[in-house]
Amino acid sequence: MRAVGRGPLRVRYSETVGSLMDGILMDTHSNTLRTIEEEGNSEMAGDKTNIDSLPDDILFDILLRIPAQDIYNSTRLVCRKWYHMIHAHNFINAHLHHSTCGLLIQNLRNITSYPNFVAMRQGRIEISKLSYKSNHRFLSSCNGLVLELDDLNRNALYITNPTTKQRSALPTFFADTTFDRAVIAYAATSMKYKVVRTFYLTNGNTDQLEQGYVEIAYAAILTVGVDKSWRCVNIEHLSLAAKELLVNNLFTTEGFVHWAQNGNVIVSKGEPQYVLTLNVETEIITEISVPLCHDGKLSYYLYHYFSMGSYISLLISCNYFSFEVWEMKPETGEWTKMRTLTWKLNIAR
Repeated sequence: MRAVGRGPLRVRYSETVGSLMDGILMDTHSNTLRTIEEEGNSEMAGDKTNIDSLPDDILFDILLRIPAQDIYNSTRLVCRKWYHMIHAHNFINAHLHHSTCGLLIQNLRNITSYPNFVAMRQGRIEISKLSYKSNHRFLSSCNGLVLELDDLNRNALYITNPTTKQRSALPTFFADTTFDRAVIAYAATSMKYKVVRTFYLTNGNTDQLEQGYVEIAYAAILTVGVDKSWRCVNIEHLSLAAKELLVNNLFTTEGFVHWAQNGNVIVSKGEPQYVLTLNVETEIITEISVPLCHDGKLSYYLYHYFSMGSYISLLISCNYFSFEVWEMKPETGEWTKMRTLTWKLNIAR
């Protein structure tokens, strides 16, 4: 199974728009105190109220609560007014922030099966299947868009909207690679989606490789819908230790892409540890020092990084029974220690 990022909006119409509309109609009748006979007389007089007479801000709020799939299949086709309102940038951004966050899960043993969307609503975990099948592997997701990889052609990447079933092929990758690590991220200021991919380039020829030369990892970036080809990200300013992190899996926070070493990390005394952070807006990679465990006496430690929306959460095992929890804001690169977790071992006598 594979879980990737944030999935599309999945909310029942009857629980949102239906209740809101009922409330609006009830308020209208309670405020005017009209009887059924008076209502009939007013309709005959041409004083008829319908949804078209609602103010734009109320209509905007109603449409905001409709699931993305229903908007695409029917709502946007009702009339020109609704169509233009739904396609406006302010509505798209508002609908995105109003959407439900969750996990998009794909079964890698049966890649053509329907993926699952897992979300938490009102304290309850809800699991639903998306009405979308794919022959490709999901690598990442962002704001309801999915980055897919064709395992038969590792240079082929696609961006798919599972709600609309629309798929767009990205420009062919410029380097032959078996590396399948790539993510999609959103640059809020420019309102553009970007795809970041790591790959290997050979440092020297084949004969030199046999003498000890190795392949070096690099990063490339592509602005979706703008770039016709991939561009290499500048890593010349990074230290050798930081460059080595590019071989690790990528993960994202809002507006940033990160590389870090998860799992057992051998730490020599005083040796710094890093996490790489790419600002997708400026496309600049920064190496940020990772806090070391102060109370640990082990030769290696467990580092676990978690994406928590707009910040990184780090769990470090200092010894067999103690963990430190840290948080880092990518904008500043500053780490804050949140707490220390200690397990108490009770031995029965």
